[in-house]
Amino acid sequence: MPEIPVTYTQTYTICRHDGDHHGNAKPGALLRYGQQIATMHAEAAGLNDELYAATHTAYVLAKLALHIDRTPRVDETLTVTTRPERCKRAVNKRITFFNDAAGRQVAVLDSRWVLIDTDKRLILRKHPEAFNDCWAEDVPFELPMKMVKAVPEDCTPAGEYTATYSRCDMNGHMNNTRYVDILCDALPWNVWDEGEVRDLKVYYHREVPRGASFALLQAQTGEKQYYFCGQREEKAAFEASITFA
Repeated sequence: MPEIPVTYTQTYTICRHDGDHHGNAKPGALLRYGQQIATMHAEAAGLNDELYAATHTAYVLAKLALHIDRTPRVDETLTVTTRPERCKRAVNKRITFFNDAAGRQVAVLDSRWVLIDTDKRLILRKHPEAFNDCWAEDVPFELPMKMVKAVPEDCTPAGEYTATYSRCDMNGHMNNTRYVDILCDALPWNVWDEGEVRDLKVYYHREVPRGASFALLQAQTGEKQYYFCGQREEKAAFEASITFA
């Protein structure tokens, strides 16, 4: 295995198609930059498609928290640096920082990944030898992961959504960033005209395979805070919370 970089850095220029009607970067776009740099870092460490195929494994996202200090704008170039932590209790933590041209932090992403056996669909608490000791022993930073939830009786239906072609990835299920696009679409326009996202949390419970659908439930849990639950086959596929400033 090649020498493993402790951190990995890339620059991303926010494309026009990643901006909203205010010219602000969409939350889903920031998550896609975070997903891409995580993939590139893993490949630099030798964790590539060939290794996953040989070991019948795949990394999947279990939960994430995104905090936005200042909403970046279209055409702005961000320096993105990611640092993952070794597996602890079956979970790899990865912290990704987004800095602007002046070096100021505009956002930070805390993502928690698990390695699964793709044949048995089980989380692996003991990783194959090739995955051992890939990352830093400790990454002494984390975002709050606790979510303010609403009980189903307090939620209202917010539509049914399908894992369509444009929403799915190479794993054959809805990509984790596309859930966030759907949540943003479910909010009324006045929410976006009166505020900006400051905190986003998502728990991924069960995948939504291509062609499958889920019912979205929504509730307001604070003055500027919203809770979502996607239910598939009467079980929660995911839960999310978005807080605005």
